[in-house]
Amino acid sequence: MNKKSGKKNEPFQKKKIPFKKGDNKMEKWVWFALAVVVITTFAIYFNAIRFNILYSWDDNVYIRENNDILSLHWANIKLFFTKFYAGNYHPLTILTYALEYNIGSGKPSILHFNNILLHIVNTCLVFVLIRKISPKNAIVALITAAFFAVHPVHVESVAWVSERKDVLYSFFFLLSLIMYMDYLKLHKAKHMFYSAVFFLLSCLSKSAAVILPLVMVLLDYYTDRKFTWKMMLEKVPFFLISLIFGLLAIYSQKSVGVIQNWAPNMSAVEHLSVVCFSFISYLFKALIPVGLSAIYPYPLELGSTLPLMYYISILLVGLLFYLVWYSRKWGKDVIFGFLFFVITIILVLQILSVGAATMADRYTYIPYIGVFFMVGKLYENISVSLNNTIRKYNNYLLTVLVIGFVTFTAISNDRVDVWTNEDTLFSDVINKYPYSSKAYFMRGGFYIMHDAYEVYANNPKEKEKFLRMAIEDFENTVKYAPVPIEKAKAYYNLGFAKYDLTDLKGAADDCSKSIDIDSTYSKPLICRGNCYRNYYANTLYANDAILKENYLKKAITDYEKALKYETVIKDKAVAYCNIGACKGDLGDREGAIKDFDDAVKNDNNYAIAYYNRGNQYYLLRDYQNALEDYNKAIELNPRDNNAIKNRDIVKSILKNLKPA
Repeated sequence: MNKKSGKKNEPFQKKKIPFKKGDNKMEKWVWFALAVVVITTFAIYFNAIRFNILYSWDDNVYIRENNDILSLHWANIKLFFTKFYAGNYHPLTILTYALEYNIGSGKPSILHFNNILLHIVNTCLVFVLIRKISPKNAIVALITAAFFAVHPVHVESVAWVSERKDVLYSFFFLLSLIMYMDYLKLHKAKHMFYSAVFFLLSCLSKSAAVILPLVMVLLDYYTDRKFTWKMMLEKVPFFLISLIFGLLAIYSQKSVGVIQNWAPNMSAVEHLSVVCFSFISYLFKALIPVGLSAIYPYPLELGSTLPLMYYISILLVGLLFYLVWYSRKWGKDVIFGFLFFVITIILVLQILSVGAATMADRYTYIPYIGVFFMVGKLYENISVSLNNTIRKYNNYLLTVLVIGFVTFTAISNDRVDVWTNEDTLFSDVINKYPYSSKAYFMRGGFYIMHDAYEVYANNPKEKEKFLRMAIEDFENTVKYAPVPIEKAKAYYNLGFAKYDLTDLKGAADDCSKSIDIDSTYSKPLICRGNCYRNYYANTLYANDAILKENYLKKAITDYEKALKYETVIKDKAVAYCNIGACKGDLGDREGAIKDFDDAVKNDNNYAIAYYNRGNQYYLLRDYQNALEDYNKAIELNPRDNNAIKNRDIVKSILKNLKPA
């Protein structure tokens, strides 16, 4: 042993495992096969390039309604690194959206194309990483990369623009591990430095990356590296980065109430059963990807007796861990692949319930590498076995793998089309889980936002049809919602849809139900205030001065309560504007003007506020200010015929006043 080298405790270096390339024929075959995998992957996802981005379910927060990405000024970039989006902290991901928006003018095709490109690059990185981990036979890396590329469960991570964070964090995650493998082989500090940099970039893309230091320890184990203080100290920076971003993730989730609101109450046994069932389901879908869904809801039987399979799953998990432990007699391959899966998926197993679903396809993007590695190693071990009886099964296994690859490709190709829009996506969920409240909620929202207000905005008959379809979906949401906050949101959406169908009494009743569940929810307060003013005060009791005044004051109370809890600036402007309108109806001109002032302070492009303030100035005979407000309202909305008409009246009055 060379003491000067300082490597006596580095078995991986000592063994000098060669990076065998095999003969040229095998090398060419492997590279040709990898090229086929890449081309196949692009063909699978090509249709996604023509898809729009979703109208809700994170795409709205990250892209569609995110004004922060409209420019690349320093102030905007600073926001990416200091602000949470949809309860998550991933500034690098938001930065990529901003880059794409400014380069491609916000075209969805660019967003989808880059997701696909990142997935293809990740496939190549998986090949490189596994080739470094298992250098003796390139077929192991090829099998792992091939199934990673075309597996149907990965469609969610690639076809959904909001999962840019998934493919982006994985890109840096894989690069970090590749650099670490180079460090284990060459012992150069620069590789450890590069690994740390890529790890930091991965955490800035998605907090799921925080698990990487444990994967590094697993690699130490697999490469027979002796555990020493030096080995632990070199990972201290990685664990510090993990701690920082882990705390950031918890804080960001709590900031939007994710932990408190969306997971249903469960007993300890129910919780354990759900976690174990999800764990077994992930492994099952890795080999047999059936019943895939964008949402896997909690079972309806929570609080009573769960289906038998949930309880059996507890025993299966225990048995599985025992079999993996027992496999150590034949080497480390199974233990490594299985623990790679466990380590990288453990944070999303709902051990700490933080969401409205038991599992998600996107969570398997990195973990399945461990599963596919075990499949590759199985093929390798059979193909090089000294036992002729075992080795003769090599061709059979190869045939099964090829059939599996073709089958996965076909399923993925069909699965991509499910992600065309919210209608196709959540209808697919409802077909598999008719009790999925979130699927009904999301599809109903799409019927309103896309069909009723965009496609058929000028077609009253079709608009009404989709509004009624939305109402049916929201009623199903109320029926199946497992937590109060979801019911509150569904009741508000029912009120919103009924308001647009001029069923203002029904709208007010549904908004009241929403408020009874969650009195801090601002949107139903605004909606009910509108019903009080437009229906009760100005329609039903328009000729009863006492009742009219009473309902106008109730409307003002609702708007003022909404202001206490509203965080969206534009919605605050709406509340102030509505208070001003009510005060105007009550004859309080000065009070109304003050509230319209507050409305335009919050949103200086709010045309209705300028128009309404102009009306109050007109009634106070302050014609000059009225003219200025009408001019501003028309500048912001040139088609506002009422503002144009009132401006002409004011101009006429001012013209007649000039001689005096």
